[in-house]
Amino acid sequence: MLESKKHIILQQEHTPVKEIKFSGRAKLITVAVLVGLVVIYLLHVWEALPPFIWAAVTAFIFNGPLKKLGTRFGGPRWAWAAGIYLLFLAVLALALVLIIPAISKEAKTLATDSPNIRATVDKYLTENPTVNVVGIEIQSDTLRSALNNVLDRLPTIAQDLGPGLVSKTFRFVVDLLLYLIATFYLMLIGGRAIWQFIGTLPLNLRTEMRGLVTRSDTVLGAYIKGQFLLVLIMSVASFIFLSIMGIRYALLLGIMTGILELIPFVGPYLAITVCCLVAFFQPHGPGLSYGLDGVMLVIIVVIGLFILRQLEDLVVIPNIIGRIVELPPLLVIFTTITAAALLGPMGLLLGVPIVAVIKIVVGYLYYKLVDADRQKLFLTEEATAEEFLATLKSLEAGSRWLIVVPAETPVAELFREEETLEQVQAISQEKPLDLAFNFGEDEKSSHAVKHAGFPVTTMSQEHFFANNFR
Repeated sequence: MLESKKHIILQQEHTPVKEIKFSGRAKLITVAVLVGLVVIYLLHVWEALPPFIWAAVTAFIFNGPLKKLGTRFGGPRWAWAAGIYLLFLAVLALALVLIIPAISKEAKTLATDSPNIRATVDKYLTENPTVNVVGIEIQSDTLRSALNNVLDRLPTIAQDLGPGLVSKTFRFVVDLLLYLIATFYLMLIGGRAIWQFIGTLPLNLRTEMRGLVTRSDTVLGAYIKGQFLLVLIMSVASFIFLSIMGIRYALLLGIMTGILELIPFVGPYLAITVCCLVAFFQPHGPGLSYGLDGVMLVIIVVIGLFILRQLEDLVVIPNIIGRIVELPPLLVIFTTITAAALLGPMGLLLGVPIVAVIKIVVGYLYYKLVDADRQKLFLTEEATAEEFLATLKSLEAGSRWLIVVPAETPVAELFREEETLEQVQAISQEKPLDLAFNFGEDEKSSHAVKHAGFPVTTMSQEHFFANNFR
């Protein structure tokens, strides 16, 4: 038993003054009440939050380069943050001075021309019962409703991308100043506040919380940075191509094409449709778009944008974004559309990664509720199929086990073989055994085992090794 020293006094049970200590239930209720109050407060001040949210997104994008610069060259974080921030201010000022007025000018012209474009479309479809699109005859009535939906939105899109950006000047200036101040502050502190908060948690919670935050940070960082680069690359590439082909409103259409990349599957084809409409119904003749008529110009625009899309799928996405969020395609579309409806442009960018983080948290909670009480069976990199099968046969019937397999190793590759999985299925059904697996980031092995009918946990493997090999 510990005893008090001369200058170190241990609290004794008979100490007259005792603290008020919260029970586990009281702590849970307190946290729930505090979280509820914060949510209610944020809902009431939501209109004031966008500058701070965009500042957090910007600082989050710059956090990676700041870490790398500090690690490689040394020096205080504030110095690197100040340098990157000044460079960012220069780029932002250049955009405000040069690009925004050009976008606004094109947007005003498009908004003015949209009634004429619609009248031209209606006249053409009325005069032509069928339309030949790349050798395919399509009924004009079939196209009319779809095109009218797009044309109805042209004035709104044009206003949003043009005058809408600089309307309400006072509010714009205030929001811009808040955004710039908050961005620099968040760049200075980085993730310090989060890690300090985790450091205040009990020791047995810190490892798991660090792993959860790290995985969420990886998903958010990779997706948001990747989407920004994707929008930038596609905007610039589309603008250059459309300018070369002499398409009107090339700058506006290029930016629109980049932004619509945020809407998976549907967005790129919507962008191609709008660009083709403008190309087909703009003036044609000698000296305009190389003298091409409307149909040939549309064909070239479709081919050019399709090639850019394929280069994006084959080169840009695998190398910049990759398979990050691991969400079903339908859920990605639903999330993007609903988030955009609720939050506007911010929802286009943040909807999918937020849902991906929620998926990580739900996976963690599911593990705690369902799989945490399983006994653990760890396989080393040198384990063989024969050893594993023999071990399964020796386990107690009816027991629940979580098999932790090191990712991307020869032993993990064993679970991609149908023969091995069939033997595991036979043993688990014969005894029976309740088996679940964890392969870390090894997607191929995880997919194969899921296909065989076994549950796979999404917990990081660092969690298991940190808690079982100390």
